[in-house]
Amino acid sequence: MSTRHIVKSYDGDLNQLKSKLSEMGKETADQISQAAKALLNRDGGMADVVIVCDEKVNVLQQDIEEFGIQILATRQPLAQDLRGVIAGLKMASDLERIADYAANIARHIPDLDHHLELDQPIAAIFEMTEHTIKMLTDVMAAFSAGDVHKAIDVWHRDGQVDGIYADLLGDLRMRMSEDSDNIKSYTGLIFIARCCERIGDHITNLAENVHYIEHGQTYINGKVPLS
Repeated sequence: MSTRHIVKSYDGDLNQLKSKLSEMGKETADQISQAAKALLNRDGGMADVVIVCDEKVNVLQQDIEEFGIQILATRQPLAQDLRGVIAGLKMASDLERIADYAANIARHIPDLDHHLELDQPIAAIFEMTEHTIKMLTDVMAAFSAGDVHKAIDVWHRDGQVDGIYADLLGDLRMRMSEDSDNIKSYTGLIFIARCCERIGDHITNLAENVHYIEHGQTYINGKVPLS
């Protein structure tokens, strides 16, 4: 969406759409960060704040959808501009889902027994959140700059999140088999870890949309060339 148009307000609309998406990306990354801190401290009060703040992301998504539809109706964009608007609407949906997963992480924090030793699995989940926050920040920067190579680098980094998740799942299942009295805590951690894994998946969707905007093709598991 970098081509300049005769009608300056058209460029303004496209830039405003990108700005709104960037704002939504930052808000979503903050939601993941706050959910991770609430988990690390097993802080129910902080978790409640994350749940309430999810509505801010919902409002941002609705605003982007309405603005994107307005651009489609009034500007009738073509080629890369059209791809940018369509992909932008898809990206807003993915960002909203990511924020939902952050809120779901917060909702399951009360499931964790404060007296149960869970430092190791919680540390693994926190590592997953750190990876996803960096991935999200980088893919939104790639979107703003139209940097396909950076977006695809983010896409491939999701494997790190999946690897941590697989190892953690095995550990938690073993704990469940050996300590049936604390099934609720272990199940809660499995659910939280699954939310982190799904966040990573949605970030790969964002990266695929950056590729689509620039090249008009979707990047799926390396099957589409970068240029």
